[in-house]
Amino acid sequence: MAEQQGKMGKSQVVERTCMILRELGRHGPGGARLIDLTSRTGLSRPTVHRILTTLVAELFVERTADRGYRLSSQIYELGLNAPSPVGDTSRLRPIVQALADECGDTVYLAMRTGDFGHYLLRCEGAYPIRTHVVSANQTLSLVSSHCGRSLLGSMSEDEAEQIIRRAERDKRLFGEATPDGLRDEVEHVRKKGYGWARDVTFVGVAGLTVPVPNPRGSSFLAMSISTIPQRLTQERAEKVLPGLKAAAAQIAEVLAGGRGGASTGRG
Repeated sequence: MAEQQGKMGKSQVVERTCMILRELGRHGPGGARLIDLTSRTGLSRPTVHRILTTLVAELFVERTADRGYRLSSQIYELGLNAPSPVGDTSRLRPIVQALADECGDTVYLAMRTGDFGHYLLRCEGAYPIRTHVVSANQTLSLVSSHCGRSLLGSMSEDEAEQIIRRAERDKRLFGEATPDGLRDEVEHVRKKGYGWARDVTFVGVAGLTVPVPNPRGSSFLAMSISTIPQRLTQERAEKVLPGLKAAAAQIAEVLAGGRGGASTGRG
């Protein structure tokens, strides 16, 4: 046979190609060296080089200026014809609204689109003082929002740093934060799994944020609770964090096709 078959009928060549493409995706526009790909995939150098040579010839991968490899724009063109990973947001709204009802504040769900976060949902709690600084269907730079910090913290350090550097061309994108201060916040998300900040995106706004888990790679969704700084002290943030994490996990379950996702309870 032209290619080896796995026990379940899988093509070994295709499986290895997918491993390499996923790893290139994790490295972002900066690309990856051959040694990085062999180390991360566990494949031999000749195997990785042979597959990369074919992917370059087929225009799915391109060489970088420093002789690395990265995904080509043809992958982006293919992605335009792929269905949204979220689909109909109406099935997610009950989860977001349930958290807003529970904490009393504004809850957001945002999705990454390149260097930006697109806000899919905004649900309101009963607390009378609200922080309406972002609307549903609004798109912000990842460095400009709490959800953006979660998304930056869930990707590789190199990819996040490239996004931050591109954003540094316009320091206004960082709001009340500095680029280095943002880097510290992103590192906190990377280590702790959540972000908490006050008066950094906008004066008078506090946010608690977590990435929505993605078992196949970096998170492409994030959730945040937004309110006034006086209401989101560190003590209260610690109290509402479990509910926020549970809602994010529930959204991940719905997107994965798990059962029980439509329930608004998180007991």
